Amino acid sequence: MTEAPKPYHHGDLFDALARVAEELVRETGIHGFSLRECARRAGVAHSAPAHHFGDVTGLLSEVSARGFERLTARMQAHRAGTEGPEALERIARGYVDFALGDPVVFVLMLHSDRVDRGNPRCQRAGDAAFGELVAAVSSARSGAGRDNEVLRFAWAAIHGIAMLLVDGPLMPAGGNRRGGAIELAEGTIRRIVHSVMTYTEDRG
Repeated sequence: MTEAPKPYHHGDLFDALARVAEELVRETGIHGFSLRECARRAGVAHSAPAHHFGDVTGLLSEVSARGFERLTARMQAHRAGTEGPEALERIARGYVDFALGDPVVFVLMLHSDRVDRGNPRCQRAGDAAFGELVAAVSSARSGAGRDNEVLRFAWAAIHGIAMLLVDGPLMPAGGNRRGGAIELAEGTIRRIVHSVMTYTEDRG
């Protein structure tokens, strides 16, 4: 006997569809995701996701925004009130830890063409996450003014090590792959932090 669809209030359905979409994209991958399957899993009419989000891009942009919110929270938890170089080191660990813990959503957030980068909610959530890096870089450089070149270097380096671990080339085989990967990244993160601290002196 088929279970009857759950009755949702308007606001509840928005959240329910976003949560189902998040789980589905982890299961099927970004390009295997469909609105129809999302509606089926949520137990609602096929038209419901389009009514709330417009299209696949709208729904996946919401999933991406929620991912950025969790990334921000993860970096804040890792930083835990520290300052100076340690703050940037912990922010970087939080970034890598998030990427390894939720790799499909991480790739959706930062690499997928199925997300609308101009979506206001997605943009705000992404800016908040980037703001954590901006603050940590400034703290590592003893409160020096914002230097966009330094920020680009820090983000590229931290994101690069995360993606190398997510994609597998640096992922240790066997055992606690996530724990082993974090340990593997720590030496590189420390060198990134040192480079950020001395970036002005290192430039030609």
